Amino acid sequence: MFKFKCANFLLVFYFLSGIFFCSSQNYKVLYKVNFHPQKNKTVLKTEYMRLETLSKSKSIFYNQINKSDSIYSLSGNATPYLRFTITQDDKKYNYYGYFNDLFFVFNEPLKLDWQIGNKTSSFNGYKVQEAKIELDGRKWIALFASEIPITSGPYKFSGLPGLILKIYSEDGDYSFEMVELIKGSSENFSNTFQTSRYINLKKKKIANYIANFLKDPGSHSFTLQNTYGDRFDYSFSGERNSSYREMNEYVKNVYELYNNPIDSKIYILIF
Repeated sequence: MFKFKCANFLLVFYFLSGIFFCSSQNYKVLYKVNFHPQKNKTVLKTEYMRLETLSKSKSIFYNQINKSDSIYSLSGNATPYLRFTITQDDKKYNYYGYFNDLFFVFNEPLKLDWQIGNKTSSFNGYKVQEAKIELDGRKWIALFASEIPITSGPYKFSGLPGLILKIYSEDGDYSFEMVELIKGSSENFSNTFQTSRYINLKKKKIANYIANFLKDPGSHSFTLQNTYGDRFDYSFSGERNSSYREMNEYVKNVYELYNNPIDSKIYILIF
């Protein structure tokens, strides 16, 4: 009887230890993202994106506008440029986005060839170490805290032995900086994020689809929506009339407002 009770005690102990371990990997990290949306321009935009870690190497990263949260009002901009969601699981990532009526997802292996230096410093009360990597045509410098054992990071960054608290591109166009860290939250965006409407496509095919659209947008049908939710459906009549020319000019102006995407190698526009 005594042995049976001990066995039960050990079983409960191991079970509770497992719960503690899982919850210890669960973080919500809010990043302030500063970026230049236009090439060779000084215009600086600020948006807020959140990383939710579901385990040591599994996470979801999304724009805070996707959730009803007053923290987003800090940005002062209700229409985000960075309208994508990225999930990480072990050694790959899934990128969810949309263009016009195409909801797409593509997946690739995570880039893990970091160069970790010996230099350390302090950031927001944490001891951080510096690391460098090249990703999507840009060179990046990261500051990570090994005392937070999370390998997932913002955007597509992953694989460091600690949470990334800040990472920025050497060209000065993009930076992610942690402004809030919540531990052990049970409410996850991943529970409500609907993936069923996204079509799995190759990244190159998506880029070609967008490039072909941008060559002559007025010859396509698409829907425009403003920040108040008002929608306007445009359909190409078959004639290159004033409506056709106006739509071409409109889309051209949209493109010029955001012609410096974070992935400088391949143009993935969220429209």
